[in-house]
Amino acid sequence: MLELVIVYFLMIVQVILPPIPAELIVVAAGKIHGVGITTLVAGSGLFTGGVAVYFLGRFIERGFHGIFARQKVARVIDRLHEVETLLLLVRVLPYNPSDIISYAAGIIKVKLRKYLLITFAVSFVRCFLLAYFGSMITDMQTLFVIFGLLFLSAMLGWAVVFGMKGKRKVTK
Repeated sequence: MLELVIVYFLMIVQVILPPIPAELIVVAAGKIHGVGITTLVAGSGLFTGGVAVYFLGRFIERGFHGIFARQKVARVIDRLHEVETLLLLVRVLPYNPSDIISYAAGIIKVKLRKYLLITFAVSFVRCFLLAYFGSMITDMQTLFVIFGLLFLSAMLGWAVVFGMKGKRKVTK
C-alpha cells in the first residue's frame, strides 16, 4: 500500500520537476502491481500534477503579464491557441514535454474545462498503456522491445510537437 502512495506522489512531483521520467515509474508499477491499480493510482497522480502545473502557469502569467502582453509574445500565444487541442492530446505519448505543455496551457489561459477534460482522459490513457507495457515484461527481450516501442512513440510525439512550427499560418 505504501508503494502505491509513493507512486501517486512521484507522479505529481514528476510533472512539476521534469527530470523524473513518468514512463519508468508507471512501467515499473505496472510490472509490480498490475494494470488496473497502477492506472488508477498513477493516472490520479498524473492528473493532479497536471492540474497543479496548469495553475502554476496561470500564476506565472499573472506575475509576468507585461511580458506576455508584448506584441511578439502575444503572437506566439495566438499561434499556440490555434493548436492547443493537439498540444494537449500529444501528452498521451511517452517522453513528450507534457509538463511544459501543461505550464504553457496555464500561461496561455486554455479554458479550464477543456484542459481538465483532456488532461483527465490523457492521464489515464497514458498510464493504462504504460502499466500494460510494464505488465507484459517477462524477460530482458520484452523489456528491450517495450522500451524500443516507447522510444519510437517518443520520436513520433516530438515530431508532432516540433513539426508544427513549420505549419504556422502566415499572417499579414
